Amino acid sequence: MLKNKDMQERKCFSPRPRKKVLVSNDFREILVAQETSIIEQRVLSIILSCIKEEQSLFISVKSPLNKNGPIQRSFDEYFAAWSNQGTVDFEIPFKVLNPKSRMKNATIKTSVMNMTDSNWLQLKDDSMNNYKAAPFILKPQWNRGNLYFKMDKTVLKRLLNMSHYFPLKKDLAYQVSSSNTLRFLMWILKFKKFGGLSMEYSQILKQFSIPKDKYEGRSRFERDFLQNIKADLDSFNDLSFNYAYFEGKYTFSIYYTSKSTGKNEKFLSLNDLQVDRSIKYLKRKRTLNDFNVRTLQKLFEIRGYKELSIRLKNKIDPNLIGDHYIKAVFNLLEKQS
Repeated sequence: MLKNKDMQERKCFSPRPRKKVLVSNDFREILVAQETSIIEQRVLSIILSCIKEEQSLFISVKSPLNKNGPIQRSFDEYFAAWSNQGTVDFEIPFKVLNPKSRMKNATIKTSVMNMTDSNWLQLKDDSMNNYKAAPFILKPQWNRGNLYFKMDKTVLKRLLNMSHYFPLKKDLAYQVSSSNTLRFLMWILKFKKFGGLSMEYSQILKQFSIPKDKYEGRSRFERDFLQNIKADLDSFNDLSFNYAYFEGKYTFSIYYTSKSTGKNEKFLSLNDLQVDRSIKYLKRKRTLNDFNVRTLQKLFEIRGYKELSIRLKNKIDPNLIGDHYIKAVFNLLEKQS
C-alpha cells in the first residue's frame, strides 16, 4: 500500500500466486456474450488473482456459527477508502502474462488496447435503469518488464459482486488452445446443478453471439467449436462435458475428469440426462401418472434413449394420454419388432 503526502491510501494491485480465482456471476455473463482473446482472458485471470482478498469480503458465510460475526460491508462503505480517486492501479510483470515468451509483444499490446475500447463491456446504471458502454481497463503503459494500467472503480465493482460466483483454475487461460474454452465453461457451469441441459442449435449460437452463417452447418460447428473445447477441458480442467444432437437440439451432460480430486458429486450420464428430459416432457404432455412414468423409465432403460426416441417420434396419436398412451407405445413397439 502506498501513501501520498496527504496520507490518503492509494491502492495498487499486482498478481498473486493462486491455484483458483473467483468469477462473479454478473461478470461471467459479460464474458460469455462476447469474444475475448486468450491474452485478454489471461489479463482477467491475473486481475482476479490480485483482488481475491477484496472479493472474499463480499462472500457471506452461510453458517449459524457466524451470526455474531462482522457485518458484510456495502460497496459504498468499502470504496469510501478510495474516495480520493476514481480508479485503481494494476502492475503486471510480462513474465507472468507471457511465460516463456511464447506470444509476440505486438499480439499482447493489441489485446491490451482492445480492452481499452469503450464498447468492451456494458454497465447498468440502476438509478436510471439504462446501460453505458465502458472500457475494461484504462491508460495502459508498459516498459521492458511490466504492464501498467488503471481500472475504474465502477468496473471493479463487477468483479467484487460475489453474491453468486464460481471458482476457475487460474492457469486454464495459459493451457487452452481456443479462446472459446473459458467462455463455454463459464456458460455450461450455470447448468451444473442440473447435470447439463438441452438446447436448440440456433439458441446455442445466440448464447455466444455467434453469427448463424459462421459455421457451414452443424458438423463444422462441432469440429471447430465443441470438439476443441471438450479436448481442452478433458485435458486441463476438473469438469468437462459430453454432447449429443437429436431432433434439432443438443444435449450436454457434465462430468468430472481425471484431473478432479476428492469429488463425491455424481452427474447423470448423457443417456440418463436425455431420458430424464424426455420423461419430464412426456409426463406433462401425456398426463402420465407415477406408474406410467416407471413403465416408460423401464422401456428407456432396456432400449436406450436414442433407439426408443426414434421409434416413438411422431408415431403416436397426439391426443392419447395416460394409460392409453402407454398402451399405444407397447402396440407400436410390438409391430416394429
